[in-house]
Amino acid sequence: MTKAPKWLDRASRRSGECEWTLGAALDEYCRTEGKTREQLAALLGCRVDSLDWLSLCRKPDPERFAEDVTRIAERFQIEGPRLAQIIRRVDAVAVLRRATHEECNEPMLLAARDRDKGAGG
Repeated sequence: MTKAPKWLDRASRRSGECEWTLGAALDEYCRTEGKTREQLAALLGCRVDSLDWLSLCRKPDPERFAEDVTRIAERFQIEGPRLAQIIRRVDAVAVLRRATHEECNEPMLLAARDRDKGAGG
């Protein structure tokens, strides 16, 4: 196998900062599931150094999700169904987090009670 370019490690780490990349999805999966990169590579059926290249890819387009996942899986010789599960899980967690965050930031509406002035008021 050829040696990876010097820039690859840094580019892979930076990809985790861009929500539209697989790098961000893979990083988030490892964080939420408590997995190491080694465990993630084993799950996908690839070598750890392949994750650096995989991280640079765009996340699959929702309109062509299956087609994009298949193309990525073939290109990197990884388990396509597993990649799809990982992406879907990360997306689901993101939706749940947003919903929870929105609930916490909504103003709480409390009903005022009318006091009966004749009852000690």
